[in-house]
Amino acid sequence: MIKLIATDMDGTWLTDQKTYDQGLFLQEFQIMQKKGIKFVVASGNQFENLYSRFPQVANQLFYIAENGALVAQGKQVIHVDCLSEKDWQTIMKIIQKSNEKVTVSGLASAYILKKDGPEYAKELKKYYEKLTVVESFNHLDDQIFKVTFDVAENKMPHLLEKLRRNYPEIDFVSGSSSSIDMSTKGMNKAKGLQFLSSKFKINPKEMVTFGDSGNDVGMLKYAGTSYATGTALPVAKKAATHIIGSSNDSAVQKEIWRLLN
Repeated sequence: MIKLIATDMDGTWLTDQKTYDQGLFLQEFQIMQKKGIKFVVASGNQFENLYSRFPQVANQLFYIAENGALVAQGKQVIHVDCLSEKDWQTIMKIIQKSNEKVTVSGLASAYILKKDGPEYAKELKKYYEKLTVVESFNHLDDQIFKVTFDVAENKMPHLLEKLRRNYPEIDFVSGSSSSIDMSTKGMNKAKGLQFLSSKFKINPKEMVTFGDSGNDVGMLKYAGTSYATGTALPVAKKAATHIIGSSNDSAVQKEIWRLLN
């Protein structure tokens, strides 16, 4: 029996144009409500960005944002797990040694550097409802969850391996084929699912998850049934129990419809 369905957004639920079949989803959500199934939006993205994707029913959904560091029920944040000061200082050293563009994700806002230019800020507005441009990251008055490197696709796997080797005390995952997320050791979307499992007494075997990237591996392994999209990274496909089609073909929504009916 399914009691919870969780899906990643970019590359999984959303098309390349950042859209989805809202009509089909509302039909599915109505069925989920009747069956008592919780629908969870699980992403490395900012909570406000995720909330804005579902205007008709946003306050009735659950959210696992920032790769598991923030869990919300509607607008209410019910769990937060921030970087320790020690981890933040380690990540600051990594940033200072790197030439990559960086996004720092906090509870109040996400932050990017002014030196990275207005075009980068414009691009990131697709993913962050709250975005602040700063001169430096040295004096951010916020609770920090995660730091993301924007990396060239051909460089990402090598840099990811290098960071994992040099800084084993920090968690590094591929947020996409061109990004690396840095967070507290052991922090991932499965942590958010574990919190919901405990709070609502839902067995992982009663969960279904969908994903496509390295930051989805934890929840794909955690759930009893899991799906990776056909365009997913190899690590996600290996972690999932099933492979389905592309997000551009609404494969996740079609599979959810099949499961519900």
